[in-house]
Amino acid sequence: MNPGMDQETFTQFADQLRRYVRERLIPAENDVIEQDQVPPEIVDEMREMGLFGLSVPEEYGGAGLNMAQYAQVVNIM
Repeated sequence: MNPGMDQETFTQFADQLRRYVRERLIPAENDVIEQDQVPPEIVDEMREMGLFGLSVPEEYGGAGLNMAQYAQVVNIM
């Protein structure tokens, strides 16, 4: 069973994700709609944050979340 992130790390991750959504993703919404694609730099940022593998272990490039943490993060996004 995947233990996920420790609570302090997860809280920091979730806070960072909330800021990222608010400060980076929401302002980009109109451009994404107009261009019909997510800008490559945003895709790269999301990849670096491990957002394409939320439950994938960190050693394989993911965020390493357990299922309860995964559900909380999906709710943020």
